[in-house]
Amino acid sequence: SSGINAEWPLRPGMNGEHFNYKNEKYTVIFKGAIFGRQSLSEEWSLVHDLEPDTTHSRILDCEVSDFGTYECSDVPLFELGSVYYKYYLINIQLPYRSNVNEKLPRLESLYAYEIHQNGGFSKIYLGQKAIICPILIVATVFYLHQVKKYDPSPLLLTKIISGFGFVSILYNLPLDYLSLFYEASFLRLWYDIVTGIFYGAMAILWLLFVGEHRMDLDQRNKISNYWKEITAISLTCLTMFLLDIIDRGFQLSDPFHSIWSTEGGVSAGRFMLIFSGCCASLYTLGLLYLMVRAALSMSRKRSSLANYGRVRRLYYEGLIFRFKVMVGGTVCCGVITVVMFIIVNINEMYYKWGKGAQTVDIYSGFLVGVVGLWNIYVLNILFLYSPTSSNRTSGDSYETVEMTEVDTVKLQGGHHALKTLTKPAAE
Repeated sequence: SSGINAEWPLRPGMNGEHFNYKNEKYTVIFKGAIFGRQSLSEEWSLVHDLEPDTTHSRILDCEVSDFGTYECSDVPLFELGSVYYKYYLINIQLPYRSNVNEKLPRLESLYAYEIHQNGGFSKIYLGQKAIICPILIVATVFYLHQVKKYDPSPLLLTKIISGFGFVSILYNLPLDYLSLFYEASFLRLWYDIVTGIFYGAMAILWLLFVGEHRMDLDQRNKISNYWKEITAISLTCLTMFLLDIIDRGFQLSDPFHSIWSTEGGVSAGRFMLIFSGCCASLYTLGLLYLMVRAALSMSRKRSSLANYGRVRRLYYEGLIFRFKVMVGGTVCCGVITVVMFIIVNINEMYYKWGKGAQTVDIYSGFLVGVVGLWNIYVLNILFLYSPTSSNRTSGDSYETVEMTEVDTVKLQGGHHALKTLTKPAAE
């Protein structure tokens, strides 16, 4: 991506404050073209050019400086979905005719800022994806095989985990390597969409994982039990998808397009961001409420284990311990994900809105670490909750105590532990 900053003189050699000039907003109309080449000896190749009568506009918020000039805020200029060429040339034309830039002062200087993903980070990030993607494919296939073999009637949570495995594979596909062979401008939009789906799938997984472990829930295995939280997730993802299509979707054919180039676009973009933030906050409150309910029900269940037989007591203690471990991992992953989301959006607002917005310095190691944490979390879910044939015990081997329906049939470890845990035990 790239941005520009302009500076105009108020009056040559004079100080703006002396003549009582005030801050102004100017609408700049321009034409742009992008050229690229692989080496200095090659001719420039046209990457993008507008139609002859097509122009773009940017709103410059200018302030009076002590040097007799207007200093204007940064504005986004263009954004490329991938960088195929090693060298780029940007041509900018400011037409001047009736009703086109005729109210602008004389341009004195123009500064351009370019932001890109450096090579060192790209190697590490893509290398991580190239390694983890095959591992996720193997883990997901293993999970589906175990479900088919040991669980002919999978629970709702089982289906969600299967879908989450597929979404994680899509998220880690190293499609960036395509940009080495041609101008793959769709990559930025593709990863934005896949990242949104990944966030949504992770949020639904957290919701069902906590909700289905509530022991005071009468009806289980129904997606309708969570319609409020899922509605909040859907509205958040749909709003961000719509914003992405309006902005980066049009940039597939026109890199100079920006929703933030007009007052109406800025208002619409801010409304979408605020609305999605409110929906995400409602989901977070609902998830915290379910976590508290699940923890309380677990505590009540644990206090009654003293009345159970030794085998059954150890069995439930193992289930509760595993639940606590996974909840701890979920909380850590969730907190880091939220922090990452906030930091990225703060920086995005700075690049889009310029003055008045803040930025946060982050290191590439933090970005790689967060993605690595997500992948480790997915692998743990796939392996720890896959049905297995271990610890298969006949119901007759248990001590003579009142048991639930699941306690009196052949128990299978792994995923079936969730079935046992979520059924009310006869006290």
